[in-house]
Amino acid sequence: MIFKFLTALLFTICFLNANAQDLKKRYSFAKAYFGADINYVSSYGESPYLNSNNQIDKFQRNAFLSPAINFGATHFWGFADIYVSIPVVNLKLQADKIANGTSLGVSTGLRIYPLQLNDKKFRPFIGYKFSPFNYGQKQLSGEIFSHTALKSMLDIGLGYRRPNLYCYLAYNKVLNPNFNNYISRTLIARSSFPKQFIKLGVNLMIETTAGVDSKKARELHGTYSKKNKAGLFFGIGPSVGFQILNSPYNKKFYPFLDDKALTSIFPDMSVGYHFTKQDLAIALSYRPIKQSRSAYSLSQQINRNSLLLEAYKYLTDYHGFAPFIGGGLSYENLKLKEIEKGNEITNLNENKLAPVITFGWDIRPRRKSDTWLLRTNLRYSPSLNIENKSENLSLQHLEFNFIQFVLYPSRIKDYKRKNQQ
Repeated sequence: MIFKFLTALLFTICFLNANAQDLKKRYSFAKAYFGADINYVSSYGESPYLNSNNQIDKFQRNAFLSPAINFGATHFWGFADIYVSIPVVNLKLQADKIANGTSLGVSTGLRIYPLQLNDKKFRPFIGYKFSPFNYGQKQLSGEIFSHTALKSMLDIGLGYRRPNLYCYLAYNKVLNPNFNNYISRTLIARSSFPKQFIKLGVNLMIETTAGVDSKKARELHGTYSKKNKAGLFFGIGPSVGFQILNSPYNKKFYPFLDDKALTSIFPDMSVGYHFTKQDLAIALSYRPIKQSRSAYSLSQQINRNSLLLEAYKYLTDYHGFAPFIGGGLSYENLKLKEIEKGNEITNLNENKLAPVITFGWDIRPRRKSDTWLLRTNLRYSPSLNIENKSENLSLQHLEFNFIQFVLYPSRIKDYKRKNQQ
């Protein structure tokens, strides 16, 4: 609901500024950046544990810092900031009585500037982001358990931009931070993620569109719009998978496991062809996806090798922001391995076909004549699972390919040919 409100506000601002937008060049629509920020989480309450008498007790969790690497861009001529923030490592400011750790996860967010973000001016913003949070704790017995959940956060803060620098200071409020956790295979106790934190970010602006508005680019755009030429592309970028639904299998047999555990970060590799005349793409994508869970002497690992044939259609091209939607069919090799107290209790291997929904967007300053561009892919497998003991283990992941670098080698040759003329 909050995200829908912010999106509506963004497009209202853009509509009110439509006349000003017409005067601006296409490549000023977005300005990319990369850099780092640091999240400060103050002491955020108690958490339960089993004491030496095997009774539920509580301990206080101290403050920590969570530095992260940022990739993003200010869009809509400074009215919005769309970004991905990837945490590196947490830094505890003081040791806790019980070993524990909280990861804020890879966050994806939108900041809206009601007043246009201009160089050398402070501007207020409001924002929304989501991130998988993970909390892990080590019991006195040495057993380790964890809990993962996808959390929404609201932001409010100030941004400041110079031609080569973008900084911000924000207050972040976490929605619904409380959760139930298994502090043994059978005991459940109430705990929480951080309820709020402060974020400070410093980023370098990157100029990726200088010189794109050239005569050669316009000529090739005209050629590619009339004919399906130079559409071969190769892409690669990092992805992560968020599990959307709970697993009846784990709920029945292993409720103490972290059912919504994230996948490891994996590469998304693709090769395809962009039919430039129709603005339609067909691609073959490969993703090796691993997901693991462990608690109380039980480990569960899933290996998913996915080869996907997909097609997607670009819906529009709004000053270089080109969203698309489509789908395809994937060939899945699925492996499930479970080990309890050092003994392998499950080893399954199966192949199946599964439908996939694809959506995302390109940032393409030259419209249809970019030699390279940045793409964001999101994919969802609405029916994928693996069956064991007559119950389903959900593999319905929302795959989020943060930033994929896409190269069009044939277009490079066309530009070289133009230079020789």
